[in-house]
Amino acid sequence: MPTPLLARFAATLLLALPLLAAADPRYTVTVLSGPDSRAWDINLYGQVVGSNGGNAWLHDGAAYVDLGSGVAFGINDSGQIAGHSGSNGFFYSGGVMTAITGWGFTTARGLNNDGVVVGMAEFEDAENGFVRHAISWQNGVTTDLGTVYGFQSRAYGVNSQGHVVGGSDIGGAPNYPLTPFLYRDGAMTEIAQFPGPWSEATAINDHDQVVGFGNLNSDGPELYPRTAFLWDNGVLTDIGALSGGATSFAYGINNPGQVVGWFGDFGNPHAFLFEAGSFLDVNDLIDPASGWVIQEANAINDLGQIAGTACRDGSCYGVRLDLVPAVPEPATWGMLLAGCTLVGWRRRQRTKKG
Repeated sequence: MPTPLLARFAATLLLALPLLAAADPRYTVTVLSGPDSRAWDINLYGQVVGSNGGNAWLHDGAAYVDLGSGVAFGINDSGQIAGHSGSNGFFYSGGVMTAITGWGFTTARGLNNDGVVVGMAEFEDAENGFVRHAISWQNGVTTDLGTVYGFQSRAYGVNSQGHVVGGSDIGGAPNYPLTPFLYRDGAMTEIAQFPGPWSEATAINDHDQVVGFGNLNSDGPELYPRTAFLWDNGVLTDIGALSGGATSFAYGINNPGQVVGWFGDFGNPHAFLFEAGSFLDVNDLIDPASGWVIQEANAINDLGQIAGTACRDGSCYGVRLDLVPAVPEPATWGMLLAGCTLVGWRRRQRTKKG
């Protein structure tokens, strides 16, 4: 049976264990592409896709791969990629690029691990002429997801259950204001109402938690201000309310419920991380001596790695933010060493008495 002294030490050690997981800074910055590039999505294995000038790219963890003209917006855990090139969406798998086409402009914005791609396609409607609707696409088959009220919609994210999120217009011409939607069980529904126009859902995780941005201006067709939001089973959380009143956009959510996006103004945006009710400036989570300013966080995987854009010395790059391996704080090392010494001393004392 342990002595009271050893029991107290064990209890103290257990209380100190959270310190072992603490690390400051939390992230390192890994540059994946050249100047004027952006990183749009990341999968579970840290593979990232993005755009650089007019070209789509993949960084597979070891090397940069140029995918040709276009933008790569989404990647799943199998390394399949969705994006657009010219006026068509594309699906990239196993080195083969497949075009996703409609009557006119088509784009692919996201995909799940089953290879279901979502985006938008232009259709010819007998009553309304050419309209652009949110779509899903798999194995060459395109499904028109329709709209909530109006004539236009577009999809951005899809989860493992095939549930889709995006924006659908609710006012028609000339401005086509949008409202966030969730498409599941064959029906598109509005999930949140905001006072102003141009509000959309941008990402969904496997628990049907949805993020996006809503317009708070009810006075007219102005674009701003917008606020990042989290929707969870009918409960709407205004993430942007924690940003000090700045405009904010949420673009990614992982299965643990961490949300990423950016806040501030277009001249000097900062990436944010929202977790456990706390709104964090990602720039406070990197080494301040690095010189980087993390302007965008566009996606986060289940391991906490982030894909986004960082700027330094007048140039911006697509980057991956990798977690710094946790190491014990110096005080914790001292506590552990003292504890081990104490345990050894007590053992020697018992040996001498025996």
